[in-house]
Amino acid sequence: MPQHVAVVFVHGINADSERFSLPMQEALRKLLPQELNHLVDFRSVFWADEVRDHQRKYLADARLTGGIRHNKLRRLVVEGLGDAAAYQKTKHQDNSIYHRVQSQISAKIKNIDEDNRKQQIADCSLIFIGHSLGCHIISSYMWDLNKLKQRTEDDIKADLDPTVEPLWKDLQKASPFRRLETCAGLITLGSNMPMFTFTFGPNSVYPVTSGPKDANGNELKPAFPGVALSAALKDKARWLNFYSERDLLGFPLKPLNDGYRNAERIHDIRVQSEAPWFIPYVWCLYAHTGYWTNEIVLRHTSQLIRDMIETPVETAAGAG
Repeated sequence: MPQHVAVVFVHGINADSERFSLPMQEALRKLLPQELNHLVDFRSVFWADEVRDHQRKYLADARLTGGIRHNKLRRLVVEGLGDAAAYQKTKHQDNSIYHRVQSQISAKIKNIDEDNRKQQIADCSLIFIGHSLGCHIISSYMWDLNKLKQRTEDDIKADLDPTVEPLWKDLQKASPFRRLETCAGLITLGSNMPMFTFTFGPNSVYPVTSGPKDANGNELKPAFPGVALSAALKDKARWLNFYSERDLLGFPLKPLNDGYRNAERIHDIRVQSEAPWFIPYVWCLYAHTGYWTNEIVLRHTSQLIRDMIETPVETAAGAG
């Protein structure tokens, strides 16, 4: 029996509209058989509103008091680099863009879960699709949530951040879907995740396919694939990372370290996402935004969605 699938998009730098994922959504619906379309729930997380007002107010003030030109290129730099700079993990969650963006993803996942339960849809498979900085956001979100839900009560009570305990308690009673335990697919487009790893040594960077360590050094369950997936679905679960050699902001993941290189579920796929009439030094911009409607990206993504729909999803033993 065909199963429902939720597909959640997370944008990267320079996104200006909640409609950022519509071109890919429309293209995927055309590729999927008509009888399967009603089983796919596309949702988007638009987090740019957390930083745009601050960035644009600064540009306006700088133009008035500093005499700089507020042109499109300067706005591209401020919003592009500003997005990446804003998404930096802080020790406490108060007044943190990092945690506010993650909260938006949690809210979207919870909203899908509530809608599904109203329609009597059991925990469905989950696929994340991220672009640019959105790839790093998804990866860090999955890593953080997976580690948080597996912390002990004593460990949580000893945490100096008072905002952590309510989040932990909520996860303890949440559905497998909200705990990301039905996550069966990751699609990363033009990922610049490697840029966020250079703060650490190469041996201190791990993919979400690896189990994190707790405070006592014990290895926990990995975030991906979800532990509540059936054996058949786990076998189909995969992380597809698309990059273009012309995209100066998109990179393969395998060269990061042995953890990524040896992860069988991670697949680096090179595509030509730039327009065929590219202009030198400008083609990188077209390459970085061209993934949404790239034929190879769409073909692989639609097949992943079909696999999740058409594969049995009986509850796996030992989930939780």
